[in-house]
Amino acid sequence: MFTARLVHGADAMAALGIVRICHPDIEIENWRALFDHDEAGDSGHFGCVVVADQRGYAHAACLFRIALDPRFGRRLEVSYLSRADLPASTASDVLFDFIDSLAARRGCTQIVIEDADSRIAAERMTSWTDIGQVLTDHHFRPGSVGFVKSVAVAPTA
Repeated sequence: MFTARLVHGADAMAALGIVRICHPDIEIENWRALFDHDEAGDSGHFGCVVVADQRGYAHAACLFRIALDPRFGRRLEVSYLSRADLPASTASDVLFDFIDSLAARRGCTQIVIEDADSRIAAERMTSWTDIGQVLTDHHFRPGSVGFVKSVAVAPTA
């Protein structure tokens, strides 16, 4: 039995463990900085969702943010999807059901899943190998293609 909830502060730091299974390149300092501003948490436009078992162990997690879209209004953008790839686990179902509910409660008309290439890893336990099927099972469809470019941060004066 799994339950999903929004986490912040120390709980968000604890969620980093499951996130780094699929995204090992995330630095602890960068993760911590995400939750240092006022918008993180239950009422903000940004947060972390964690799916845990009855013992409190995280089995899935993601980040979300609410963004305004000129065509669709408010939309829930989900990134850094992470899950321990265990046989017969229902953690991803609980995660996506919670995401659906969160979007509805926040007045969003659309959910966008950001694909991050770092989730593709050689070892089965460090990748979400059936992500395409899971998204299809939850009625997601391909909707956009993005491009990424790294930019050097300008020094502060």
